[in-house]
Amino acid sequence: MNAEAAAPANADTDEMPAIELVCPMPGFAEHRRFVLVRMDDAGALFSMRSLEDPDLRFLVIAPNPFFPGYEPEIEEETLAMLGAAGTSDLLVLLVVTAPGSITEATANLMAPIVVDTTTRRAIQTVLTGSDLPVRAPLVSA
Repeated sequence: MNAEAAAPANADTDEMPAIELVCPMPGFAEHRRFVLVRMDDAGALFSMRSLEDPDLRFLVIAPNPFFPGYEPEIEEETLAMLGAAGTSDLLVLLVVTAPGSITEATANLMAPIVVDTTTRRAIQTVLTGSDLPVRAPLVSA
């Protein structure tokens, strides 16, 4: 599923409805409610901003523009935690680390954020049995 399926709540702000993490991200136990803010016209780049602390933001991307064919297998346990009946309403996002220039930016393919676009519940899940990188370069050197 691509990021466009999670349509903006307000076309003027490109801010989408709030999502709630069913388990907080590691190191951020107090932060469960986030809003996705579109940062580009293509709908590939988002800021995932905490509603508890507006200064806390994660840069996330839709995988397909950068990693075509990336289709992680979402475990049944993850689906159950989200309350999802299947994978058709899931939005997969990757957390990006950008230490300097865009040429240094990497995405975490091993632990995507999975959002059920119907319930707006989300979780960062670690893909088991996979050798996907934690720091995959966004652009070729």
